[in-house]
Amino acid sequence: MSCERIRIYFCCCLFATSLAWPSAISAQTKMLNPWVTIAQPAVPADPLEAVTGNAEPVVDVAQRAAAVKLLNNAQFLSNVRRSAYDLKTRFTSAEGTWQMEDSSPGRNVYRWTVQGPSYSAVNLSLDQVVYSNQPATAIPLRLAQVHSALFAHYPSYGPRATLRMASGNLNGTAVTCVLVSHVFQAQPAAGPRRWEEYESCVDPQTGLLMSYSPAPGLYVAYDYANAQHLGGITVPAKFSISEAGRTVVEAEVLSLTAPAKEDESAYSPAGLNALGVGFPLIPPWHIKQMSFLGKPNLNSPSGQFVVVRGMVSAAGTWTEAEVLASSNPSLNQKALERVAKWHQMPQDEQNGATPQSHEAFFIMLFVEN
Repeated sequence: MSCERIRIYFCCCLFATSLAWPSAISAQTKMLNPWVTIAQPAVPADPLEAVTGNAEPVVDVAQRAAAVKLLNNAQFLSNVRRSAYDLKTRFTSAEGTWQMEDSSPGRNVYRWTVQGPSYSAVNLSLDQVVYSNQPATAIPLRLAQVHSALFAHYPSYGPRATLRMASGNLNGTAVTCVLVSHVFQAQPAAGPRRWEEYESCVDPQTGLLMSYSPAPGLYVAYDYANAQHLGGITVPAKFSISEAGRTVVEAEVLSLTAPAKEDESAYSPAGLNALGVGFPLIPPWHIKQMSFLGKPNLNSPSGQFVVVRGMVSAAGTWTEAEVLASSNPSLNQKALERVAKWHQMPQDEQNGATPQSHEAFFIMLFVEN
């Protein structure tokens, strides 16, 4: 296989994630896949990076079951949507102070209201249909991040995901971390965190999620001192979001209660417009891209990584791109330029579906000579 054919093959696979690739791809191709073969540089140091030593790969049924159980249990313990609830949250960002309220009186009914410095919305999901007082336009990045931190912070860990586990420490609390990767035909080995891995760290004593990092450079840290409780549900009293070592969001859960009966009229779609089926904000995307710097030496490849995050609007517009982490800052601008072209990818919602916004993380691998 020539270098040019290899280059074309990998350029056609820029968006490789956990999708099922054809089984006919040869062992030779697997050996030439830089995502598998490259010795990765260390991810940048961060006070919230709990995996500073070796993470051990899951190698059998019992270990995989333990890792999945740890994540499933943490999700269950903080899942307010398993009962009727009213959750009020306040957070601050560089834009100012935001107020958010999520509530549900029962199954198939959900109301989400937001009031921020330059954005406000009332959204109602009723029998699968979403109604709103706003058109389905771009949702602000910080709002999307806070909503994700509360409701959608667990990666997919299906049969093609590789799992590793590690012991760590967060502000004096011992944690068990699960690292999840979606790289085709990867055979994980012991070592520090890899650039394409999600990281979830759980307190094994309480079972609660203590931190979550969808990509190196971005961390959500949860504080359960004075936590809010409803039945068997526990949500953190506070949480923060940091990017590239600086705190960008400070959030506080003001209350978690049963929904007030006198507010039942709030769940009527009167005065709201039907947007479609499906919530307008979905969990973040994790996209891997690869670029060759010069003629690649795939017998002994080396590589550098840049993580870029941004927001994709319902119209497919890519905004608020920023480098979160980099092993070689001289490649940051090249990474931003490559990611900027991604907005040309059209959104493909079908008739009747709600146009959706989402945060996206681009993990850029630059293969060097």
